[in-house]
Amino acid sequence: MKLSNTLAGLPSFVRDIIFVVVVVGGVSLVSQALLGLWTPMVAVESGSMVPNMNIGDIIIVQGISRTDVITWEEGEAKGYRSFNNPGDVILYRPYGKKKLGVLDIIPGILGIGSGGDKATPIIHRAMRWVEKGEPMWEGGPPAPFAGYITKGDHNEVIDQMAGRILGVPNYSYIREHPERFRETADGILVDRETGLVIYSQGNTSYVTDGISYLTPVRKEWVIGVARYRIPYVGYIRLIPEMIVDWIRGVI
Repeated sequence: MKLSNTLAGLPSFVRDIIFVVVVVGGVSLVSQALLGLWTPMVAVESGSMVPNMNIGDIIIVQGISRTDVITWEEGEAKGYRSFNNPGDVILYRPYGKKKLGVLDIIPGILGIGSGGDKATPIIHRAMRWVEKGEPMWEGGPPAPFAGYITKGDHNEVIDQMAGRILGVPNYSYIREHPERFRETADGILVDRETGLVIYSQGNTSYVTDGISYLTPVRKEWVIGVARYRIPYVGYIRLIPEMIVDWIRGVI
């Protein structure tokens, strides 16, 4: 029996599901082949890159395995620009945290959070590369490891300066509950429940928050490089999160 005859004998809704699966699978395969990512599109959720990227824009991202990152400093020297400014805009996982998934919306509605070891990826510009021990900004602290210094085009300060020191860590508690903490790089710990970061500098340790406060962005945390922008389409992706925010406000 031919495949077409087999499909014709199925209920219409089953045929529709099969069609959608085939189309989505085909698009994913093409995306992986051309861009190095199964899902190369992300929706902009904040105004940190205005006016070069706006809330609701869809950004097409090329996987980091298929390209190199050109920083602002390198772009200025080479005359290379992307999204109206020197250097590349990169998509990265803050502190190497896992990406929030669709199912994480449910805990958000209930107001119980989705775990501190998950976060929405950040799409900001790579300003420069620093080696371990180099100051992260002029007169700033040394980088705890090599990585990119990043910044939103609309922000006044780099990501590494945008955050807060909340206090000092209780290392006795950390030793008693090692399963709660993940070492992200060179002794820097992420609290899996709260998302707070424990950072040591010299003989002093801090509990901090922020998207990349006091730490550069490691190469392993970079998902890819932004290539194209499609205005407004991303609002379709953001609607569920807007509904979640509204529900939580009502509750």
